[in-house]
Amino acid sequence: MIERVGRLYSRSLYRHPFVFLIIPLLITTVIPFGLLWFFPIRLSQNAEIGFDTKDTELSGPRLAWARIQPSLMYSNRIAFSNPRPIDSDVQQPLIQRPVESKKREKRSWADNLLSAINQVACYDSPIPLMDHLSQIVLEVPNYDAIFDLKFLDKLCQMQSNISKPLSRFDAFTPYRNIWSVANMFACISPNLRVNCTQLDESDIKIVRKTIDNCWKYRSPIFECRSEKCQGQCATCRELPEECSSQIIHDLFYRLLPKNRDDTPFLVNTFLPVFTLTGYITQNIPVDVVLYDSLETSVIDYSKRSGFELKGLLMDVKRDRLLAAALRDSVLALLAAGLVMIVSGEKTVTPTVSFRFQVVAVHSQSLLYAFVVILLLALSVVGALGVYSLFTDEFPLLNLVTFVLLIAIGSDDAFLLKSNFPNHLNEDTFHTFQTKSPVIFFTKKPLILGLETLNLYIKTSNFGSKILDFQFLTHTSFTMFLTCFSTVVPFFINITSNVIVFRCFGLFAGVTVIFNYFMVVSFLPAFLLIQHSLRVPKIFQTPRLFHWLQIPIPISSITFALCPSAPCFGSGNISIWTYSNPSFQGRYLLMSLLSIVAIGGAAITYQGLHLPEYNPLQLFTSDNLHEWYDNNAERNFEFVSAKIALPLTSRLVWGVEPIYSLSTFRANSTTPIRSDPSFSLKTARDVHQIAHSLEKARQLPFVNHQPKFWPERFLDWSHQYPCARGFLCCNMSNPLFSDSYLDFCLRNSTSFLATSYNDTPIFDNQTFAFVGYTAMLPTSLKYNHRFSKLSKSFEMLEMTKPDNGWWAPEWWLMSTWFDLLSSIVQDCLSSVVGSLVFVAIFAFIQLKFQAVAAVVTIAGVIFTSSAIVTLLGWVLGVLEAVILVLVVGLSFDYTLHYGAALPEHGCAEHRIREATSKGVGPVTLAAFTSFLAGASMLPALTHAFYQVGVFLVVISITSWTFSTFFYLPMLSLTLPRQSGICPYCEKTNLMHLSSRR
Repeated sequence: MIERVGRLYSRSLYRHPFVFLIIPLLITTVIPFGLLWFFPIRLSQNAEIGFDTKDTELSGPRLAWARIQPSLMYSNRIAFSNPRPIDSDVQQPLIQRPVESKKREKRSWADNLLSAINQVACYDSPIPLMDHLSQIVLEVPNYDAIFDLKFLDKLCQMQSNISKPLSRFDAFTPYRNIWSVANMFACISPNLRVNCTQLDESDIKIVRKTIDNCWKYRSPIFECRSEKCQGQCATCRELPEECSSQIIHDLFYRLLPKNRDDTPFLVNTFLPVFTLTGYITQNIPVDVVLYDSLETSVIDYSKRSGFELKGLLMDVKRDRLLAAALRDSVLALLAAGLVMIVSGEKTVTPTVSFRFQVVAVHSQSLLYAFVVILLLALSVVGALGVYSLFTDEFPLLNLVTFVLLIAIGSDDAFLLKSNFPNHLNEDTFHTFQTKSPVIFFTKKPLILGLETLNLYIKTSNFGSKILDFQFLTHTSFTMFLTCFSTVVPFFINITSNVIVFRCFGLFAGVTVIFNYFMVVSFLPAFLLIQHSLRVPKIFQTPRLFHWLQIPIPISSITFALCPSAPCFGSGNISIWTYSNPSFQGRYLLMSLLSIVAIGGAAITYQGLHLPEYNPLQLFTSDNLHEWYDNNAERNFEFVSAKIALPLTSRLVWGVEPIYSLSTFRANSTTPIRSDPSFSLKTARDVHQIAHSLEKARQLPFVNHQPKFWPERFLDWSHQYPCARGFLCCNMSNPLFSDSYLDFCLRNSTSFLATSYNDTPIFDNQTFAFVGYTAMLPTSLKYNHRFSKLSKSFEMLEMTKPDNGWWAPEWWLMSTWFDLLSSIVQDCLSSVVGSLVFVAIFAFIQLKFQAVAAVVTIAGVIFTSSAIVTLLGWVLGVLEAVILVLVVGLSFDYTLHYGAALPEHGCAEHRIREATSKGVGPVTLAAFTSFLAGASMLPALTHAFYQVGVFLVVISITSWTFSTFFYLPMLSLTLPRQSGICPYCEKTNLMHLSSRR
């Protein structure tokens, strides 16, 4: 049945190529553009769009808290989408109208700043919010270098040299001085220097002696100035007077690294400008362009002064990502150009001989290259049309699909071209027939002018047999397996809880499907039309250069060695199947690669971990801003304390969690709804919520003594005087009725203070009593490291109330933890699921040889993962997406060899034939993937760079294992004989002829 369908399709394609050329064009242009017109998609400038989770245990409460938090900062009334009426059987208060939000009194950063304006470099008390100022990190050779007067003078002059861009922040910032080691030294000097410009050698000697002496007191200095001690501990009294100042504390805590013996030595400098995030949290709008100008001035002055500038902190990298990502997208065009200049030219027979050539010197290759680039572009357009039906949000991570498509799509395009029959007719288009070759190897390579070949091929007249090679059916089926082995990991990502994973999986998967559709319809139709029209010389590439011949000594890269005597001829010409080394050479290589794979598994297990310092890397590691995020916590004491924000638990009753309404749209969620299952209608309900709060307060990591409003209400209720004829709020009094409870709860707020951290929740429209919320402080601190953060969240889970939910007060902490948890789970499930599907595909094509293929793929996965781990990869969001693809991309080359394996013959000759047919396409496919990845290495953004590294690594490892491990392994797993072997018959006939 499948054969009949394939025959019908190839016949239709051969007879009507223009139809198969035009229809795919319409499908990938007119329809997608129409869909994009009605359902436009947008490329957001928000780098973090999609980096969130849905449908997890933490996501619903987190989204709900993020939704109601702004309203609670103004009042205790929430606008619910399902207004709750006040029960008719309760004592009702006076009807009140919905209130306009009026912000509650709240201390802001500006309050602190206005009370601490200081325009001098020296200070005796802490600078408010100093940790949130922009920073510059310089590198000097060693500790001694910071006491060099020339260095200090140049550092001191930075203030005047970047004063113009700094002055643009004067309207936003009360500070005016740069806090550098030069200014700090001037403050430490007992010579009463006005500023660092007056420093001389005598000052430096005194300052160095002081710093050297105080260095051994670093820990007591930090303890004395800690929030717990605040200068009142016994430790403070033991400090030398010269080491007890705020300047000394900040010098060690913020400006100098942890280890004095570091070489090179890092020096931090604080600018009198807050980071962009610092201004945003104060509701101060600042244009990012101001930071661009400031950074340019800092970089220029550093170059003029000979400073080694290592890092910057301005919190502007998210705002610069879109422009950089679009710039790197242009590199994808370069990758396409590099890949398309590589082409293969097959000989008359599909044997081991092939040429590795450059399109610029290959006739007609530029036209084919242009068509393949057009095909890739149309695949993207078609995928965009389908993608727009699901969501209008296009995360920046989707842009890396273009690079992956170049590597994946070009392989299929080359495979189709290399197998296209030379003598074209309807029969050969479906089944290409060729005489089986006999391969002769001379003892030395033949040198033919500039054309050096390691092979000499001669068609034997002895017992030649006609071999069938199914062009379209066989090639399309092979491409189907390689295509869908890549698509499966993409589509598995759709099941992820991470939104950006889902969007990337959808777009990348649909793009690869469109590419396959075009490769089996549009591209063969073009080849047919090109062949029938005989492309004029104007479209051919002039042979400006000699062929670039890269000798491919198949004898040295194939391992189905022939141990039996009939494989050898006589005289000076020997008939070898693959290799000059001994038959046992394959065992050595298999053993070596096995050791490499096992070692790779160990390296991956031990070294690949989640991010520890930089939660979301957007640019390459050499970027100044990324360097700071990756290294500041390792070197400077204050950073870990700055990150270690308190983890507090927000307890909420009466509000439903937010649920997702769309798989791919991040903002498509249910509205804020009150929880109809929650109510405080009886005294028992009040006691239950008060008991939950009391239990949470007594947890060891909480130990919060003050009572919350429900607990205080019980105390207030017990003291409430009751008399007949009056409403009674004393729940222990016989005169009390549950119908009075609603009024009593409301009335208590006139006597019991409530606040943002401890407040009942009312419906803004009906003023019905809906729920309650409280903030539970804990001793836990936030940390980027997943192992520590997971332990904290396990303890926070203990605060979850009955009939309610909890979320971190700062809901972004929950986002990050949920993201890390999902990455671990999704990466594991995607790899396992992809491996299962690949194993199924391998069994479909390779039957019982699938075991060897799966073992080979496992070796590729372990080795590739180990290499990228040694290159410094951590399992971030991007890396998790990329590593999922390792399964599909590691299968392609192995499948090409397996698909080329003849069904009949002896094991040695079957492997020889598979190698002869497969080594050309596999090697060229690996080289094109390598080129596509290498062209991405100059990228600025982390996503494009990591994809480039991955393609380079996976192309090398996959080619190595498929060629040097899979083929030798087949010699162990294939049966010795499967039917009649035409190659052995031919060899025997040749022996008989030579004897005559």
